Amino acid sequence: MLFRKFPYRDEVLAAVTVIMVIGSLTLAAIDEKSCPQFIELTKFAVSTYIRLLIPQSRSNDTDSNSNKIDEQDEDEKHR
Repeated sequence: MLFRKFPYRDEVLAAVTVIMVIGSLTLAAIDEKSCPQFIELTKFAVSTYIRLLIPQSRSNDTDSNSNKIDEQDEDEKHR
C-alpha cells in the first residue's frame, strides 16, 4: 500500500544509501581515528538497503505461488 502512494520509494532509498556511503567513506578518510565507526556505518547502510529490497521480491514470489496453488485447488474441486 505504501508503494502505491509513493512509487519512487526504491529510487529515493538507493540515492540516500549512495549519499550515506560516499559521505561515510569521505569522513573515514578525513578522520582516521574514527575510521572503524564510519566503516561500520557504511556496512549498516548497505546491508539495510539490501535487506529492504529482499522482502519485496520474496513477497511477490510468495503471492504468485499462493495464487497458483489456489488455482490448482479450484481446478481439482471442479474435476
